[in-house]
Amino acid sequence: MQQIIGNFIQALRHHGLPVSPAETLDALRAVQLIGLQNPQRLKAALGMTLAKNLSHQQQFEDLFEQFFQLNQGLLDQTSTQALPSAPEAVTSDADQPDSPTRNSALSQPQDTPDQEAVKSPLAKLLLDDNQTALQMAIASGGESSGASEMRLFTQKAQVSYRILQQLGDRQLTQELSELATDEHQLNLVEDLKQRRQRLLEQIQDYVEQQYLLYSQKAGQQLRESNLQKIKLTNIDHSYLHQMTKLVQKTAKQLASMHSRRRRLSKRGLLDVKKTIAANAAYDGFMFHTKWKSTRVERPKVMVLCDVSGSVSRVARFLLLFLYSLQDVLPRVRSFVFASNLGEVTEEFTQLDLNNAIAQIMDQWANRPTDYGRALVDFKQLALKDIDNKTTVIMLGDARNNNSESQAGIWREVYQRSQRVLWLNPEGRYSWNSGDSIMNEYAPFCSRVEPCNSLRDLSRILGSLLKHS
Repeated sequence: MQQIIGNFIQALRHHGLPVSPAETLDALRAVQLIGLQNPQRLKAALGMTLAKNLSHQQQFEDLFEQFFQLNQGLLDQTSTQALPSAPEAVTSDADQPDSPTRNSALSQPQDTPDQEAVKSPLAKLLLDDNQTALQMAIASGGESSGASEMRLFTQKAQVSYRILQQLGDRQLTQELSELATDEHQLNLVEDLKQRRQRLLEQIQDYVEQQYLLYSQKAGQQLRESNLQKIKLTNIDHSYLHQMTKLVQKTAKQLASMHSRRRRLSKRGLLDVKKTIAANAAYDGFMFHTKWKSTRVERPKVMVLCDVSGSVSRVARFLLLFLYSLQDVLPRVRSFVFASNLGEVTEEFTQLDLNNAIAQIMDQWANRPTDYGRALVDFKQLALKDIDNKTTVIMLGDARNNNSESQAGIWREVYQRSQRVLWLNPEGRYSWNSGDSIMNEYAPFCSRVEPCNSLRDLSRILGSLLKHS
């Protein structure tokens, strides 16, 4: 039973439903109470413990039907407290005339003449025509052959072969060779070959359904994993739409994680002195607890993005990421520059997120870079608004076309703010080479990080939220 529920939870996770260890234990306790015999009660109990919202509920119901229909054989075995290996399952149903499964499927208690002529358990099962026992044997063989562990389509043939061997195909093949030498058994040999072929088709169908159940999302997860690591400056245009969706998905996960942390932190710590005072009239019994007040400050963020040249790709995704974190980062002011710098915060309140970014890039990108000029503009627009609760993020490669750096302004930003982060799309080996003046700005930064992938963005912004 634990293995069946564990496999079902594994399937839920592969399809994107988050299931925690605590929820897994709750599900197992529920199943121990109600059993596996009633599918509707089982579905209701697991749904209450594993599905967290309406979208998860729909996915849960679809996967429940798919999984338990596919694993009906194992459910039957578990319900009757008989969970043998595949060959044992074959023997118990084929050789024991008093077995419940056999008696329910066949009216005759004795072996047929053909069954008496064969010895291997699989041959007896095939001649028995007991589909329930056959499904149970296939499911049991699939369980021990790693059917639920498939991730690549190339594994299907290997798993099918393992199941066939678990059922005892080697003994069956040997027996067919022996029977073929007896001309009186040729019809039996031909019948067994046809039944074996139908069995193979059933196994292949079972394996295909297992593959779809457990690996349907594997290809997508692999693509997402690769997209998270690919350099944003080099990403092909054809992947931009996928990348945009992935950024929003990652930001949503990050926001969910840190909003839960904030809700927990709002309760604060127990204030022992106030609690004792409040309960003085009750002889020390703690009827009323008092908590230390904790004010959770959401960080105030100003982000400056270089949108010139190849850096514009990274800027696009940084802005998209930041504004997808509105639930936990509602106070973001955005500035973009190539040479002149301008504030674009209003665009994000007036337009759809993707349209706002597209319009900003069209208006500001593809101009010669001048960090000094941009910092002068930033000083006029926003320096007075920076205080010790402000986080300033600069995204840029610090390549200044041999212009003035105006590093003194950046020093003022550093002195007035809570923290300054500089995210450089280039690797550290490229800093200070050519017209890069990273060394002039780095002393006035709390952190300087290479940032050229979604994984980098997620790590850095996650750290920002964690320490805000």
